[in-house]
Amino acid sequence: MTLKLHFNKLLLAGAAATMLVATPGFAADGDASKISGLITAHTGNVLTVVDANNVTQTINLSPTTGVQSTEGALNVRKDTVDQTALIPGLRINADVVAAGNAFNAVKIDFKSGDFKTAQAVQAGVAQTEAQTLANKNRLNDFGTNETIATTDVLFASGSTVISAQGKSDLMAFAQQAKATKGYQVTVNGYTDSTGNAAENQRLSKARANAVINFLQEKAGLSTSRVQSGNGMGVATDAGSGSNAGARKVTVRLFVDKGVADSSNQ
Repeated sequence: MTLKLHFNKLLLAGAAATMLVATPGFAADGDASKISGLITAHTGNVLTVVDANNVTQTINLSPTTGVQSTEGALNVRKDTVDQTALIPGLRINADVVAAGNAFNAVKIDFKSGDFKTAQAVQAGVAQTEAQTLANKNRLNDFGTNETIATTDVLFASGSTVISAQGKSDLMAFAQQAKATKGYQVTVNGYTDSTGNAAENQRLSKARANAVINFLQEKAGLSTSRVQSGNGMGVATDAGSGSNAGARKVTVRLFVDKGVADSSNQ
């Protein structure tokens, strides 16, 4: 009985010694072992792998490290593949040699089915990252206006009547606006430098309102898309005296980039 017990102890001691040699965590430099686990990162020539014991291992690749894809129930079909096939999410079996706190890979193999699964996961990750970046950019763009077009409608001195040419220009402007997703319109009225400041302010506001009414009632633009008219008084480029180019209403078509990007998704 004592002899049998002693023999069992020897067997257990031998098995423990074998485990110490085969387990990467106890390997000394130059010791050969195997690591099975999931690649979590591949940076340059270095793999980060979480093994079956949920321990993170660092595996160094070299030009001589062989990589094979296996297929079939017994993994009898083996194809040599490039090291770039070692992508995050791939489950591998690696023959390694201990080297300090890491391991040098001699040979690595993986199942072709596991590679397809890892590819699908990576595709989903890439798509998610791209969507996240797009959403971030869209949020950054909210409140950032992008001008699409501007039109100047000219007026006779002291008048708020829109000319035939002005109406034609506004109709074309409205057509472009309707074709623009998420469009907004601003309307600013101006005068030349003749007359007093109060009259010029009133006249510039009246001209802006005349254009707004035309855009909404004749050209069919939505009231929610056309901002209230601004009377800007004397135009900054008016100069002195009568200036036909300063007696105008400037209509601007623009979009909020954040809103426009959202509507295109």
